[in-house]
Amino acid sequence: MKKRFAMKYLIMALGVSLTTLVSAQTTHSIILTCDTNNITRDNVNEVCSFGQESDVSNVDFTTDVNVGDIVVWEGEASNAESSVELHSINYQGGQNVFGQNVINDVDGIVTGTVAQGQPGDVEKYSLKFRVYRNGSRLPGIFEIDPRIRIREF
Repeated sequence: MKKRFAMKYLIMALGVSLTTLVSAQTTHSIILTCDTNNITRDNVNEVCSFGQESDVSNVDFTTDVNVGDIVVWEGEASNAESSVELHSINYQGGQNVFGQNVINDVDGIVTGTVAQGQPGDVEKYSLKFRVYRNGSRLPGIFEIDPRIRIREF
């Protein structure tokens, strides 16, 4: 009788562990780094990147996520006297995996939770940000257009 109880308990514990492992959320930190000395609204894709391989453009940069994952976007400047402050992400097309059209920043950082989607779904979004060079804000809002994709199992 004790063996049977122990085996049943072991199977239940294993089931709970596997469920937790499969459904565990992940936090994805996406850092946008910009050469703030040379940035203009016309050359954003040339002077900013997400740290991807050189043959992957910012437009093709894709973050693979699962429903329930948290995505955190932060900006980083190429020099200490400048900064990149994120403003918002804005849904542009495809599956709206965040379930909202705009996610605004809190203190220059944008955080979103993947709310919906099926494996293979892709959302195109616009990441809007401000640039400060030597303490002065450059005019206008800068924009870059990466993607989010729901992971295939």
